[in-house]
Amino acid sequence: MNDFTFSALLIIFLVAVGTYSLRISGILLSSKLSKNRNIELFLDYLPSTLLLALVFPSIVKEGVGGVLATLLIVFIMYKTNNVFLSMFLSILFIALFRNYLS
Repeated sequence: MNDFTFSALLIIFLVAVGTYSLRISGILLSSKLSKNRNIELFLDYLPSTLLLALVFPSIVKEGVGGVLATLLIVFIMYKTNNVFLSMFLSILFIALFRNYLS
């Protein structure tokens, strides 16, 4: 086995150990963290914050069309309470905006 193969295997092994330890520590610590009210409140808001952190850069990257599609999806979700309809219409709007309006 040459040095490159050994180094690659070592890196893969270390990343696997790191990933596994993060998952195990999350499972082991979750029972202790939920007793604190402030941490429980923080964990309740965490999924929406992460979703916003993942989606917001794409909206900004898309430009005016992304902002308009975001406003459209929020408006349609508010009026119809139908997530699939609002997603479909916003995707359609982005496709039309990219091909015909920009």
